[in-house]
Amino acid sequence: MLDIMTLPVTPILQNCRILVHQETNDAVVVDPGGSGAAIADIIKINGYHAKAILITHAHIDHVGGVAQLVQSLDYPVRVIGPHHDEAPLFAALSQQAQMFGVTLSGPIETEYVGDGEVLNLFPDASFKCLHTPGHSPGGICYYCPEENFVLVGDTLFAGSVGRADLQGGDMAALIDSIQNKLLTLPDDTEVFCGHGEDTTIGQERTSNPYLA
Repeated sequence: MLDIMTLPVTPILQNCRILVHQETNDAVVVDPGGSGAAIADIIKINGYHAKAILITHAHIDHVGGVAQLVQSLDYPVRVIGPHHDEAPLFAALSQQAQMFGVTLSGPIETEYVGDGEVLNLFPDASFKCLHTPGHSPGGICYYCPEENFVLVGDTLFAGSVGRADLQGGDMAALIDSIQNKLLTLPDDTEVFCGHGEDTTIGQERTSNPYLA
């Protein structure tokens, strides 16, 4: 079983998540967009061991704290995701940082993932990588069937969808990704959004005005 901690970071309150296995205390951090040192402190104080950092996409509010988090831990930690199509956004991180007044602690070296790839980061919980372009070219959602949730970054929100007017965005591709990758999941799947309140697949299937 996993405990899930939500930490709003950055001035626009991006939902960073810390997933912790109840028996092993192994942890996975998802989208540390800021406060990397503070996230590392939480991990250390609670006796967690960070196995990996998962990235849904390479916008600065989701990855701005990755380098600082890695530097603040006392051991190597894997940085995983998103899809290789996100490489141009990683290359433009310094420009994103200047635009938002963010200071990056260093470069980000990540392991890109492919659509359908399964990450076995816990002994009894896996993450299926769903390539969901639209908000950005290489966005990845991470579906955990054992725990019945999906981490969607900025692809889907409660009652809304992600922006498609940023670099590499495409509204038609975004809607197609949601319809064919996310709405195929069970209705009771919890949707952990990158901003705002969480929701379920069934709630968005029946009431999201963008998906009618």
